[in-house]
Amino acid sequence: MATYSYTPIKLAPISPWIARTLWPDYLLLSALCAFLFLYGLNAGELYRTESLRAIVAAEFLRSGDWITPRLYGEPLLTKPPIAYAVIALASWPFGGVTTWSARLPSAAAATLVVFLMYSCFRRSLGRLAGLVAAIITPASMMWLDRAPSAEIDMLQLAWVAGALLCLLRAVERHETPDSAGGRRTEWLWWQAALLCVAGGALTKWTAPAFFYLTAIPFLLWRRQVGLLWSWPHLLSVLVAALPCAVWAAAVAYQVGWEPLYDTVRREALQHLSPIHHARPYPWGEVVGFPLLFLAANLPWSAAALFTLHPKFADLWDERGRRLLQALHCWVWPNLLFWSLVPGHRFRHGMPLQPGLAGLAAMVWIAWLMGRLRWPWRFVKPAYVLAGLLIAWLAVKVVFVQTVVPGRDVNRSPRTTAERIAALVPEGETLYLCDLKDEGILFYYGRPARRLGKLEDLFKSGLPRYCVLTATEWKARPAPPLLRLFDEQGDPIVLTRIEADRSDSSIELSRHPQ
Repeated sequence: MATYSYTPIKLAPISPWIARTLWPDYLLLSALCAFLFLYGLNAGELYRTESLRAIVAAEFLRSGDWITPRLYGEPLLTKPPIAYAVIALASWPFGGVTTWSARLPSAAAATLVVFLMYSCFRRSLGRLAGLVAAIITPASMMWLDRAPSAEIDMLQLAWVAGALLCLLRAVERHETPDSAGGRRTEWLWWQAALLCVAGGALTKWTAPAFFYLTAIPFLLWRRQVGLLWSWPHLLSVLVAALPCAVWAAAVAYQVGWEPLYDTVRREALQHLSPIHHARPYPWGEVVGFPLLFLAANLPWSAAALFTLHPKFADLWDERGRRLLQALHCWVWPNLLFWSLVPGHRFRHGMPLQPGLAGLAAMVWIAWLMGRLRWPWRFVKPAYVLAGLLIAWLAVKVVFVQTVVPGRDVNRSPRTTAERIAALVPEGETLYLCDLKDEGILFYYGRPARRLGKLEDLFKSGLPRYCVLTATEWKARPAPPLLRLFDEQGDPIVLTRIEADRSDSSIELSRHPQ
């Protein structure tokens, strides 16, 4: 049983130069981030929806339209544009989107989160606390295949973490008005927080929910809920809403209000309203989601549970208690809410992970400083923490060297794309209807367009190269140019189609198979 004590342990003396400068900390964390987030950046081919993000970003560069995400020429409004735009921006200096450039933004976002956690904990609890929090945060199974990755999740995590840590600074400034900057810096921190919320909303719609599900309980706990009606908050909301409104207006100008409204409404209701979910209410997920989230963050989630003890807050001064309260409100209200709404996988809870890591870090800091009694006398907590970090580095190596190559077995989207490109002349557009395999089309790297129905392929007398699914090909059988398999192992067919103007019968070019 853990006991609570203020008896400090004796720490090893620190070199005066190291004590005066933060550069050793920055170098250590930079090396850690470089290993965790750059090692494996180009390992394996783009996986699952990574290819979707990359192919839309490539369309940004190809078309010059950075406002409306498009897939095969059609608007894709299920996600806002920032994630695609950031991938395109990272890839632009290199002439196009590649596997590693598509993953680079997630590595940068992950590094930013590590340094944000370091800065926050160093200010509140000291330098040792900053290092502990920064080391614990990325050592999670939730980060393993998301940093690096071309997915949206890590960018969303960075926006939410930035917003909530800025909120903490805004509340701190309000409660200590005599500090440097006073009310002016309070407004600046509110503005920074809400701009991060806007960035998150333009990355993945749910950022405002994560923010206010934390902010409202936190301000209630601090008896500062009136800040939500204060001018710094309200003006910051108006300023932050401006880029969102401008983007929505620009998209509406290009494609119309109705497609945008219908898509956002469908996405919101499907994920937030049980009666609009496609299947019966998943009662099992109410228990399964939080358990899976906690399991994915072991062993840190086990340590974080110590912070629920009523006396744990007594170990800290006012600044430490404020941080502890913010972390609790970051994790538990959000975890409850996202457990109740249907259709969420545990990766959708990624923005909660830094909050849970922060709670675990406070327990480890208490153990390291002797404020909380360490349960095992035969080994020091510092050695255990170092051992866990080394073990995590080993897990990273195994993941990059074994798991990532294993995902590409029997997929080979790059090889399939090269075989298609060898038969389709340069400058020809490749057409598809029901095929959903962005991995192959990304590595194909040339213009592709989706048609609404198969009959549209035969409306022109011009030859058209197209990739058909097995079902489509059986409905309109034709000699194939190439028989292939998609990433799921289902058969697909490359054909070249010409429509006869006289009787609409199909005539196919006689290319060798």
